[in-house]
Amino acid sequence: MKLNHLDLQVPDVQRTALFFERYFDFEHGSNRASPAIAILSDRHGLVLVLQKLKDPAQAYPEGFHLGFYVDTEDAVMQFHARATGDGLDVSEVIRNNRGTMVYCKAPGDLLVEVNCRPRSS
Repeated sequence: MKLNHLDLQVPDVQRTALFFERYFDFEHGSNRASPAIAILSDRHGLVLVLQKLKDPAQAYPEGFHLGFYVDTEDAVMQFHARATGDGLDVSEVIRNNRGTMVYCKAPGDLLVEVNCRPRSS
């Protein structure tokens, strides 16, 4: 079985789509002018669907986030520098037994993790 897609409800579809295109190299495959839906691809089989949040009072539960693995700690540091430089809400770099990671707020307060797993000894 293979995960086919994620469908996320967001307040600003196109602004959120631009975030995933800019920082995670997703490809926009639908109408850029649509305020209701954006269909993005990671070019490796995962489709990310962003739909307009119907009830602005709704929020994702605390701790809900999307996680992206990168190959090197340097890639985490580069993401951190780029996102911080762009003025995004980004955590400090965290190092623990799960790896080296940062958390960033995407448009609509969607939490995104960028993580490099620790190297095995």
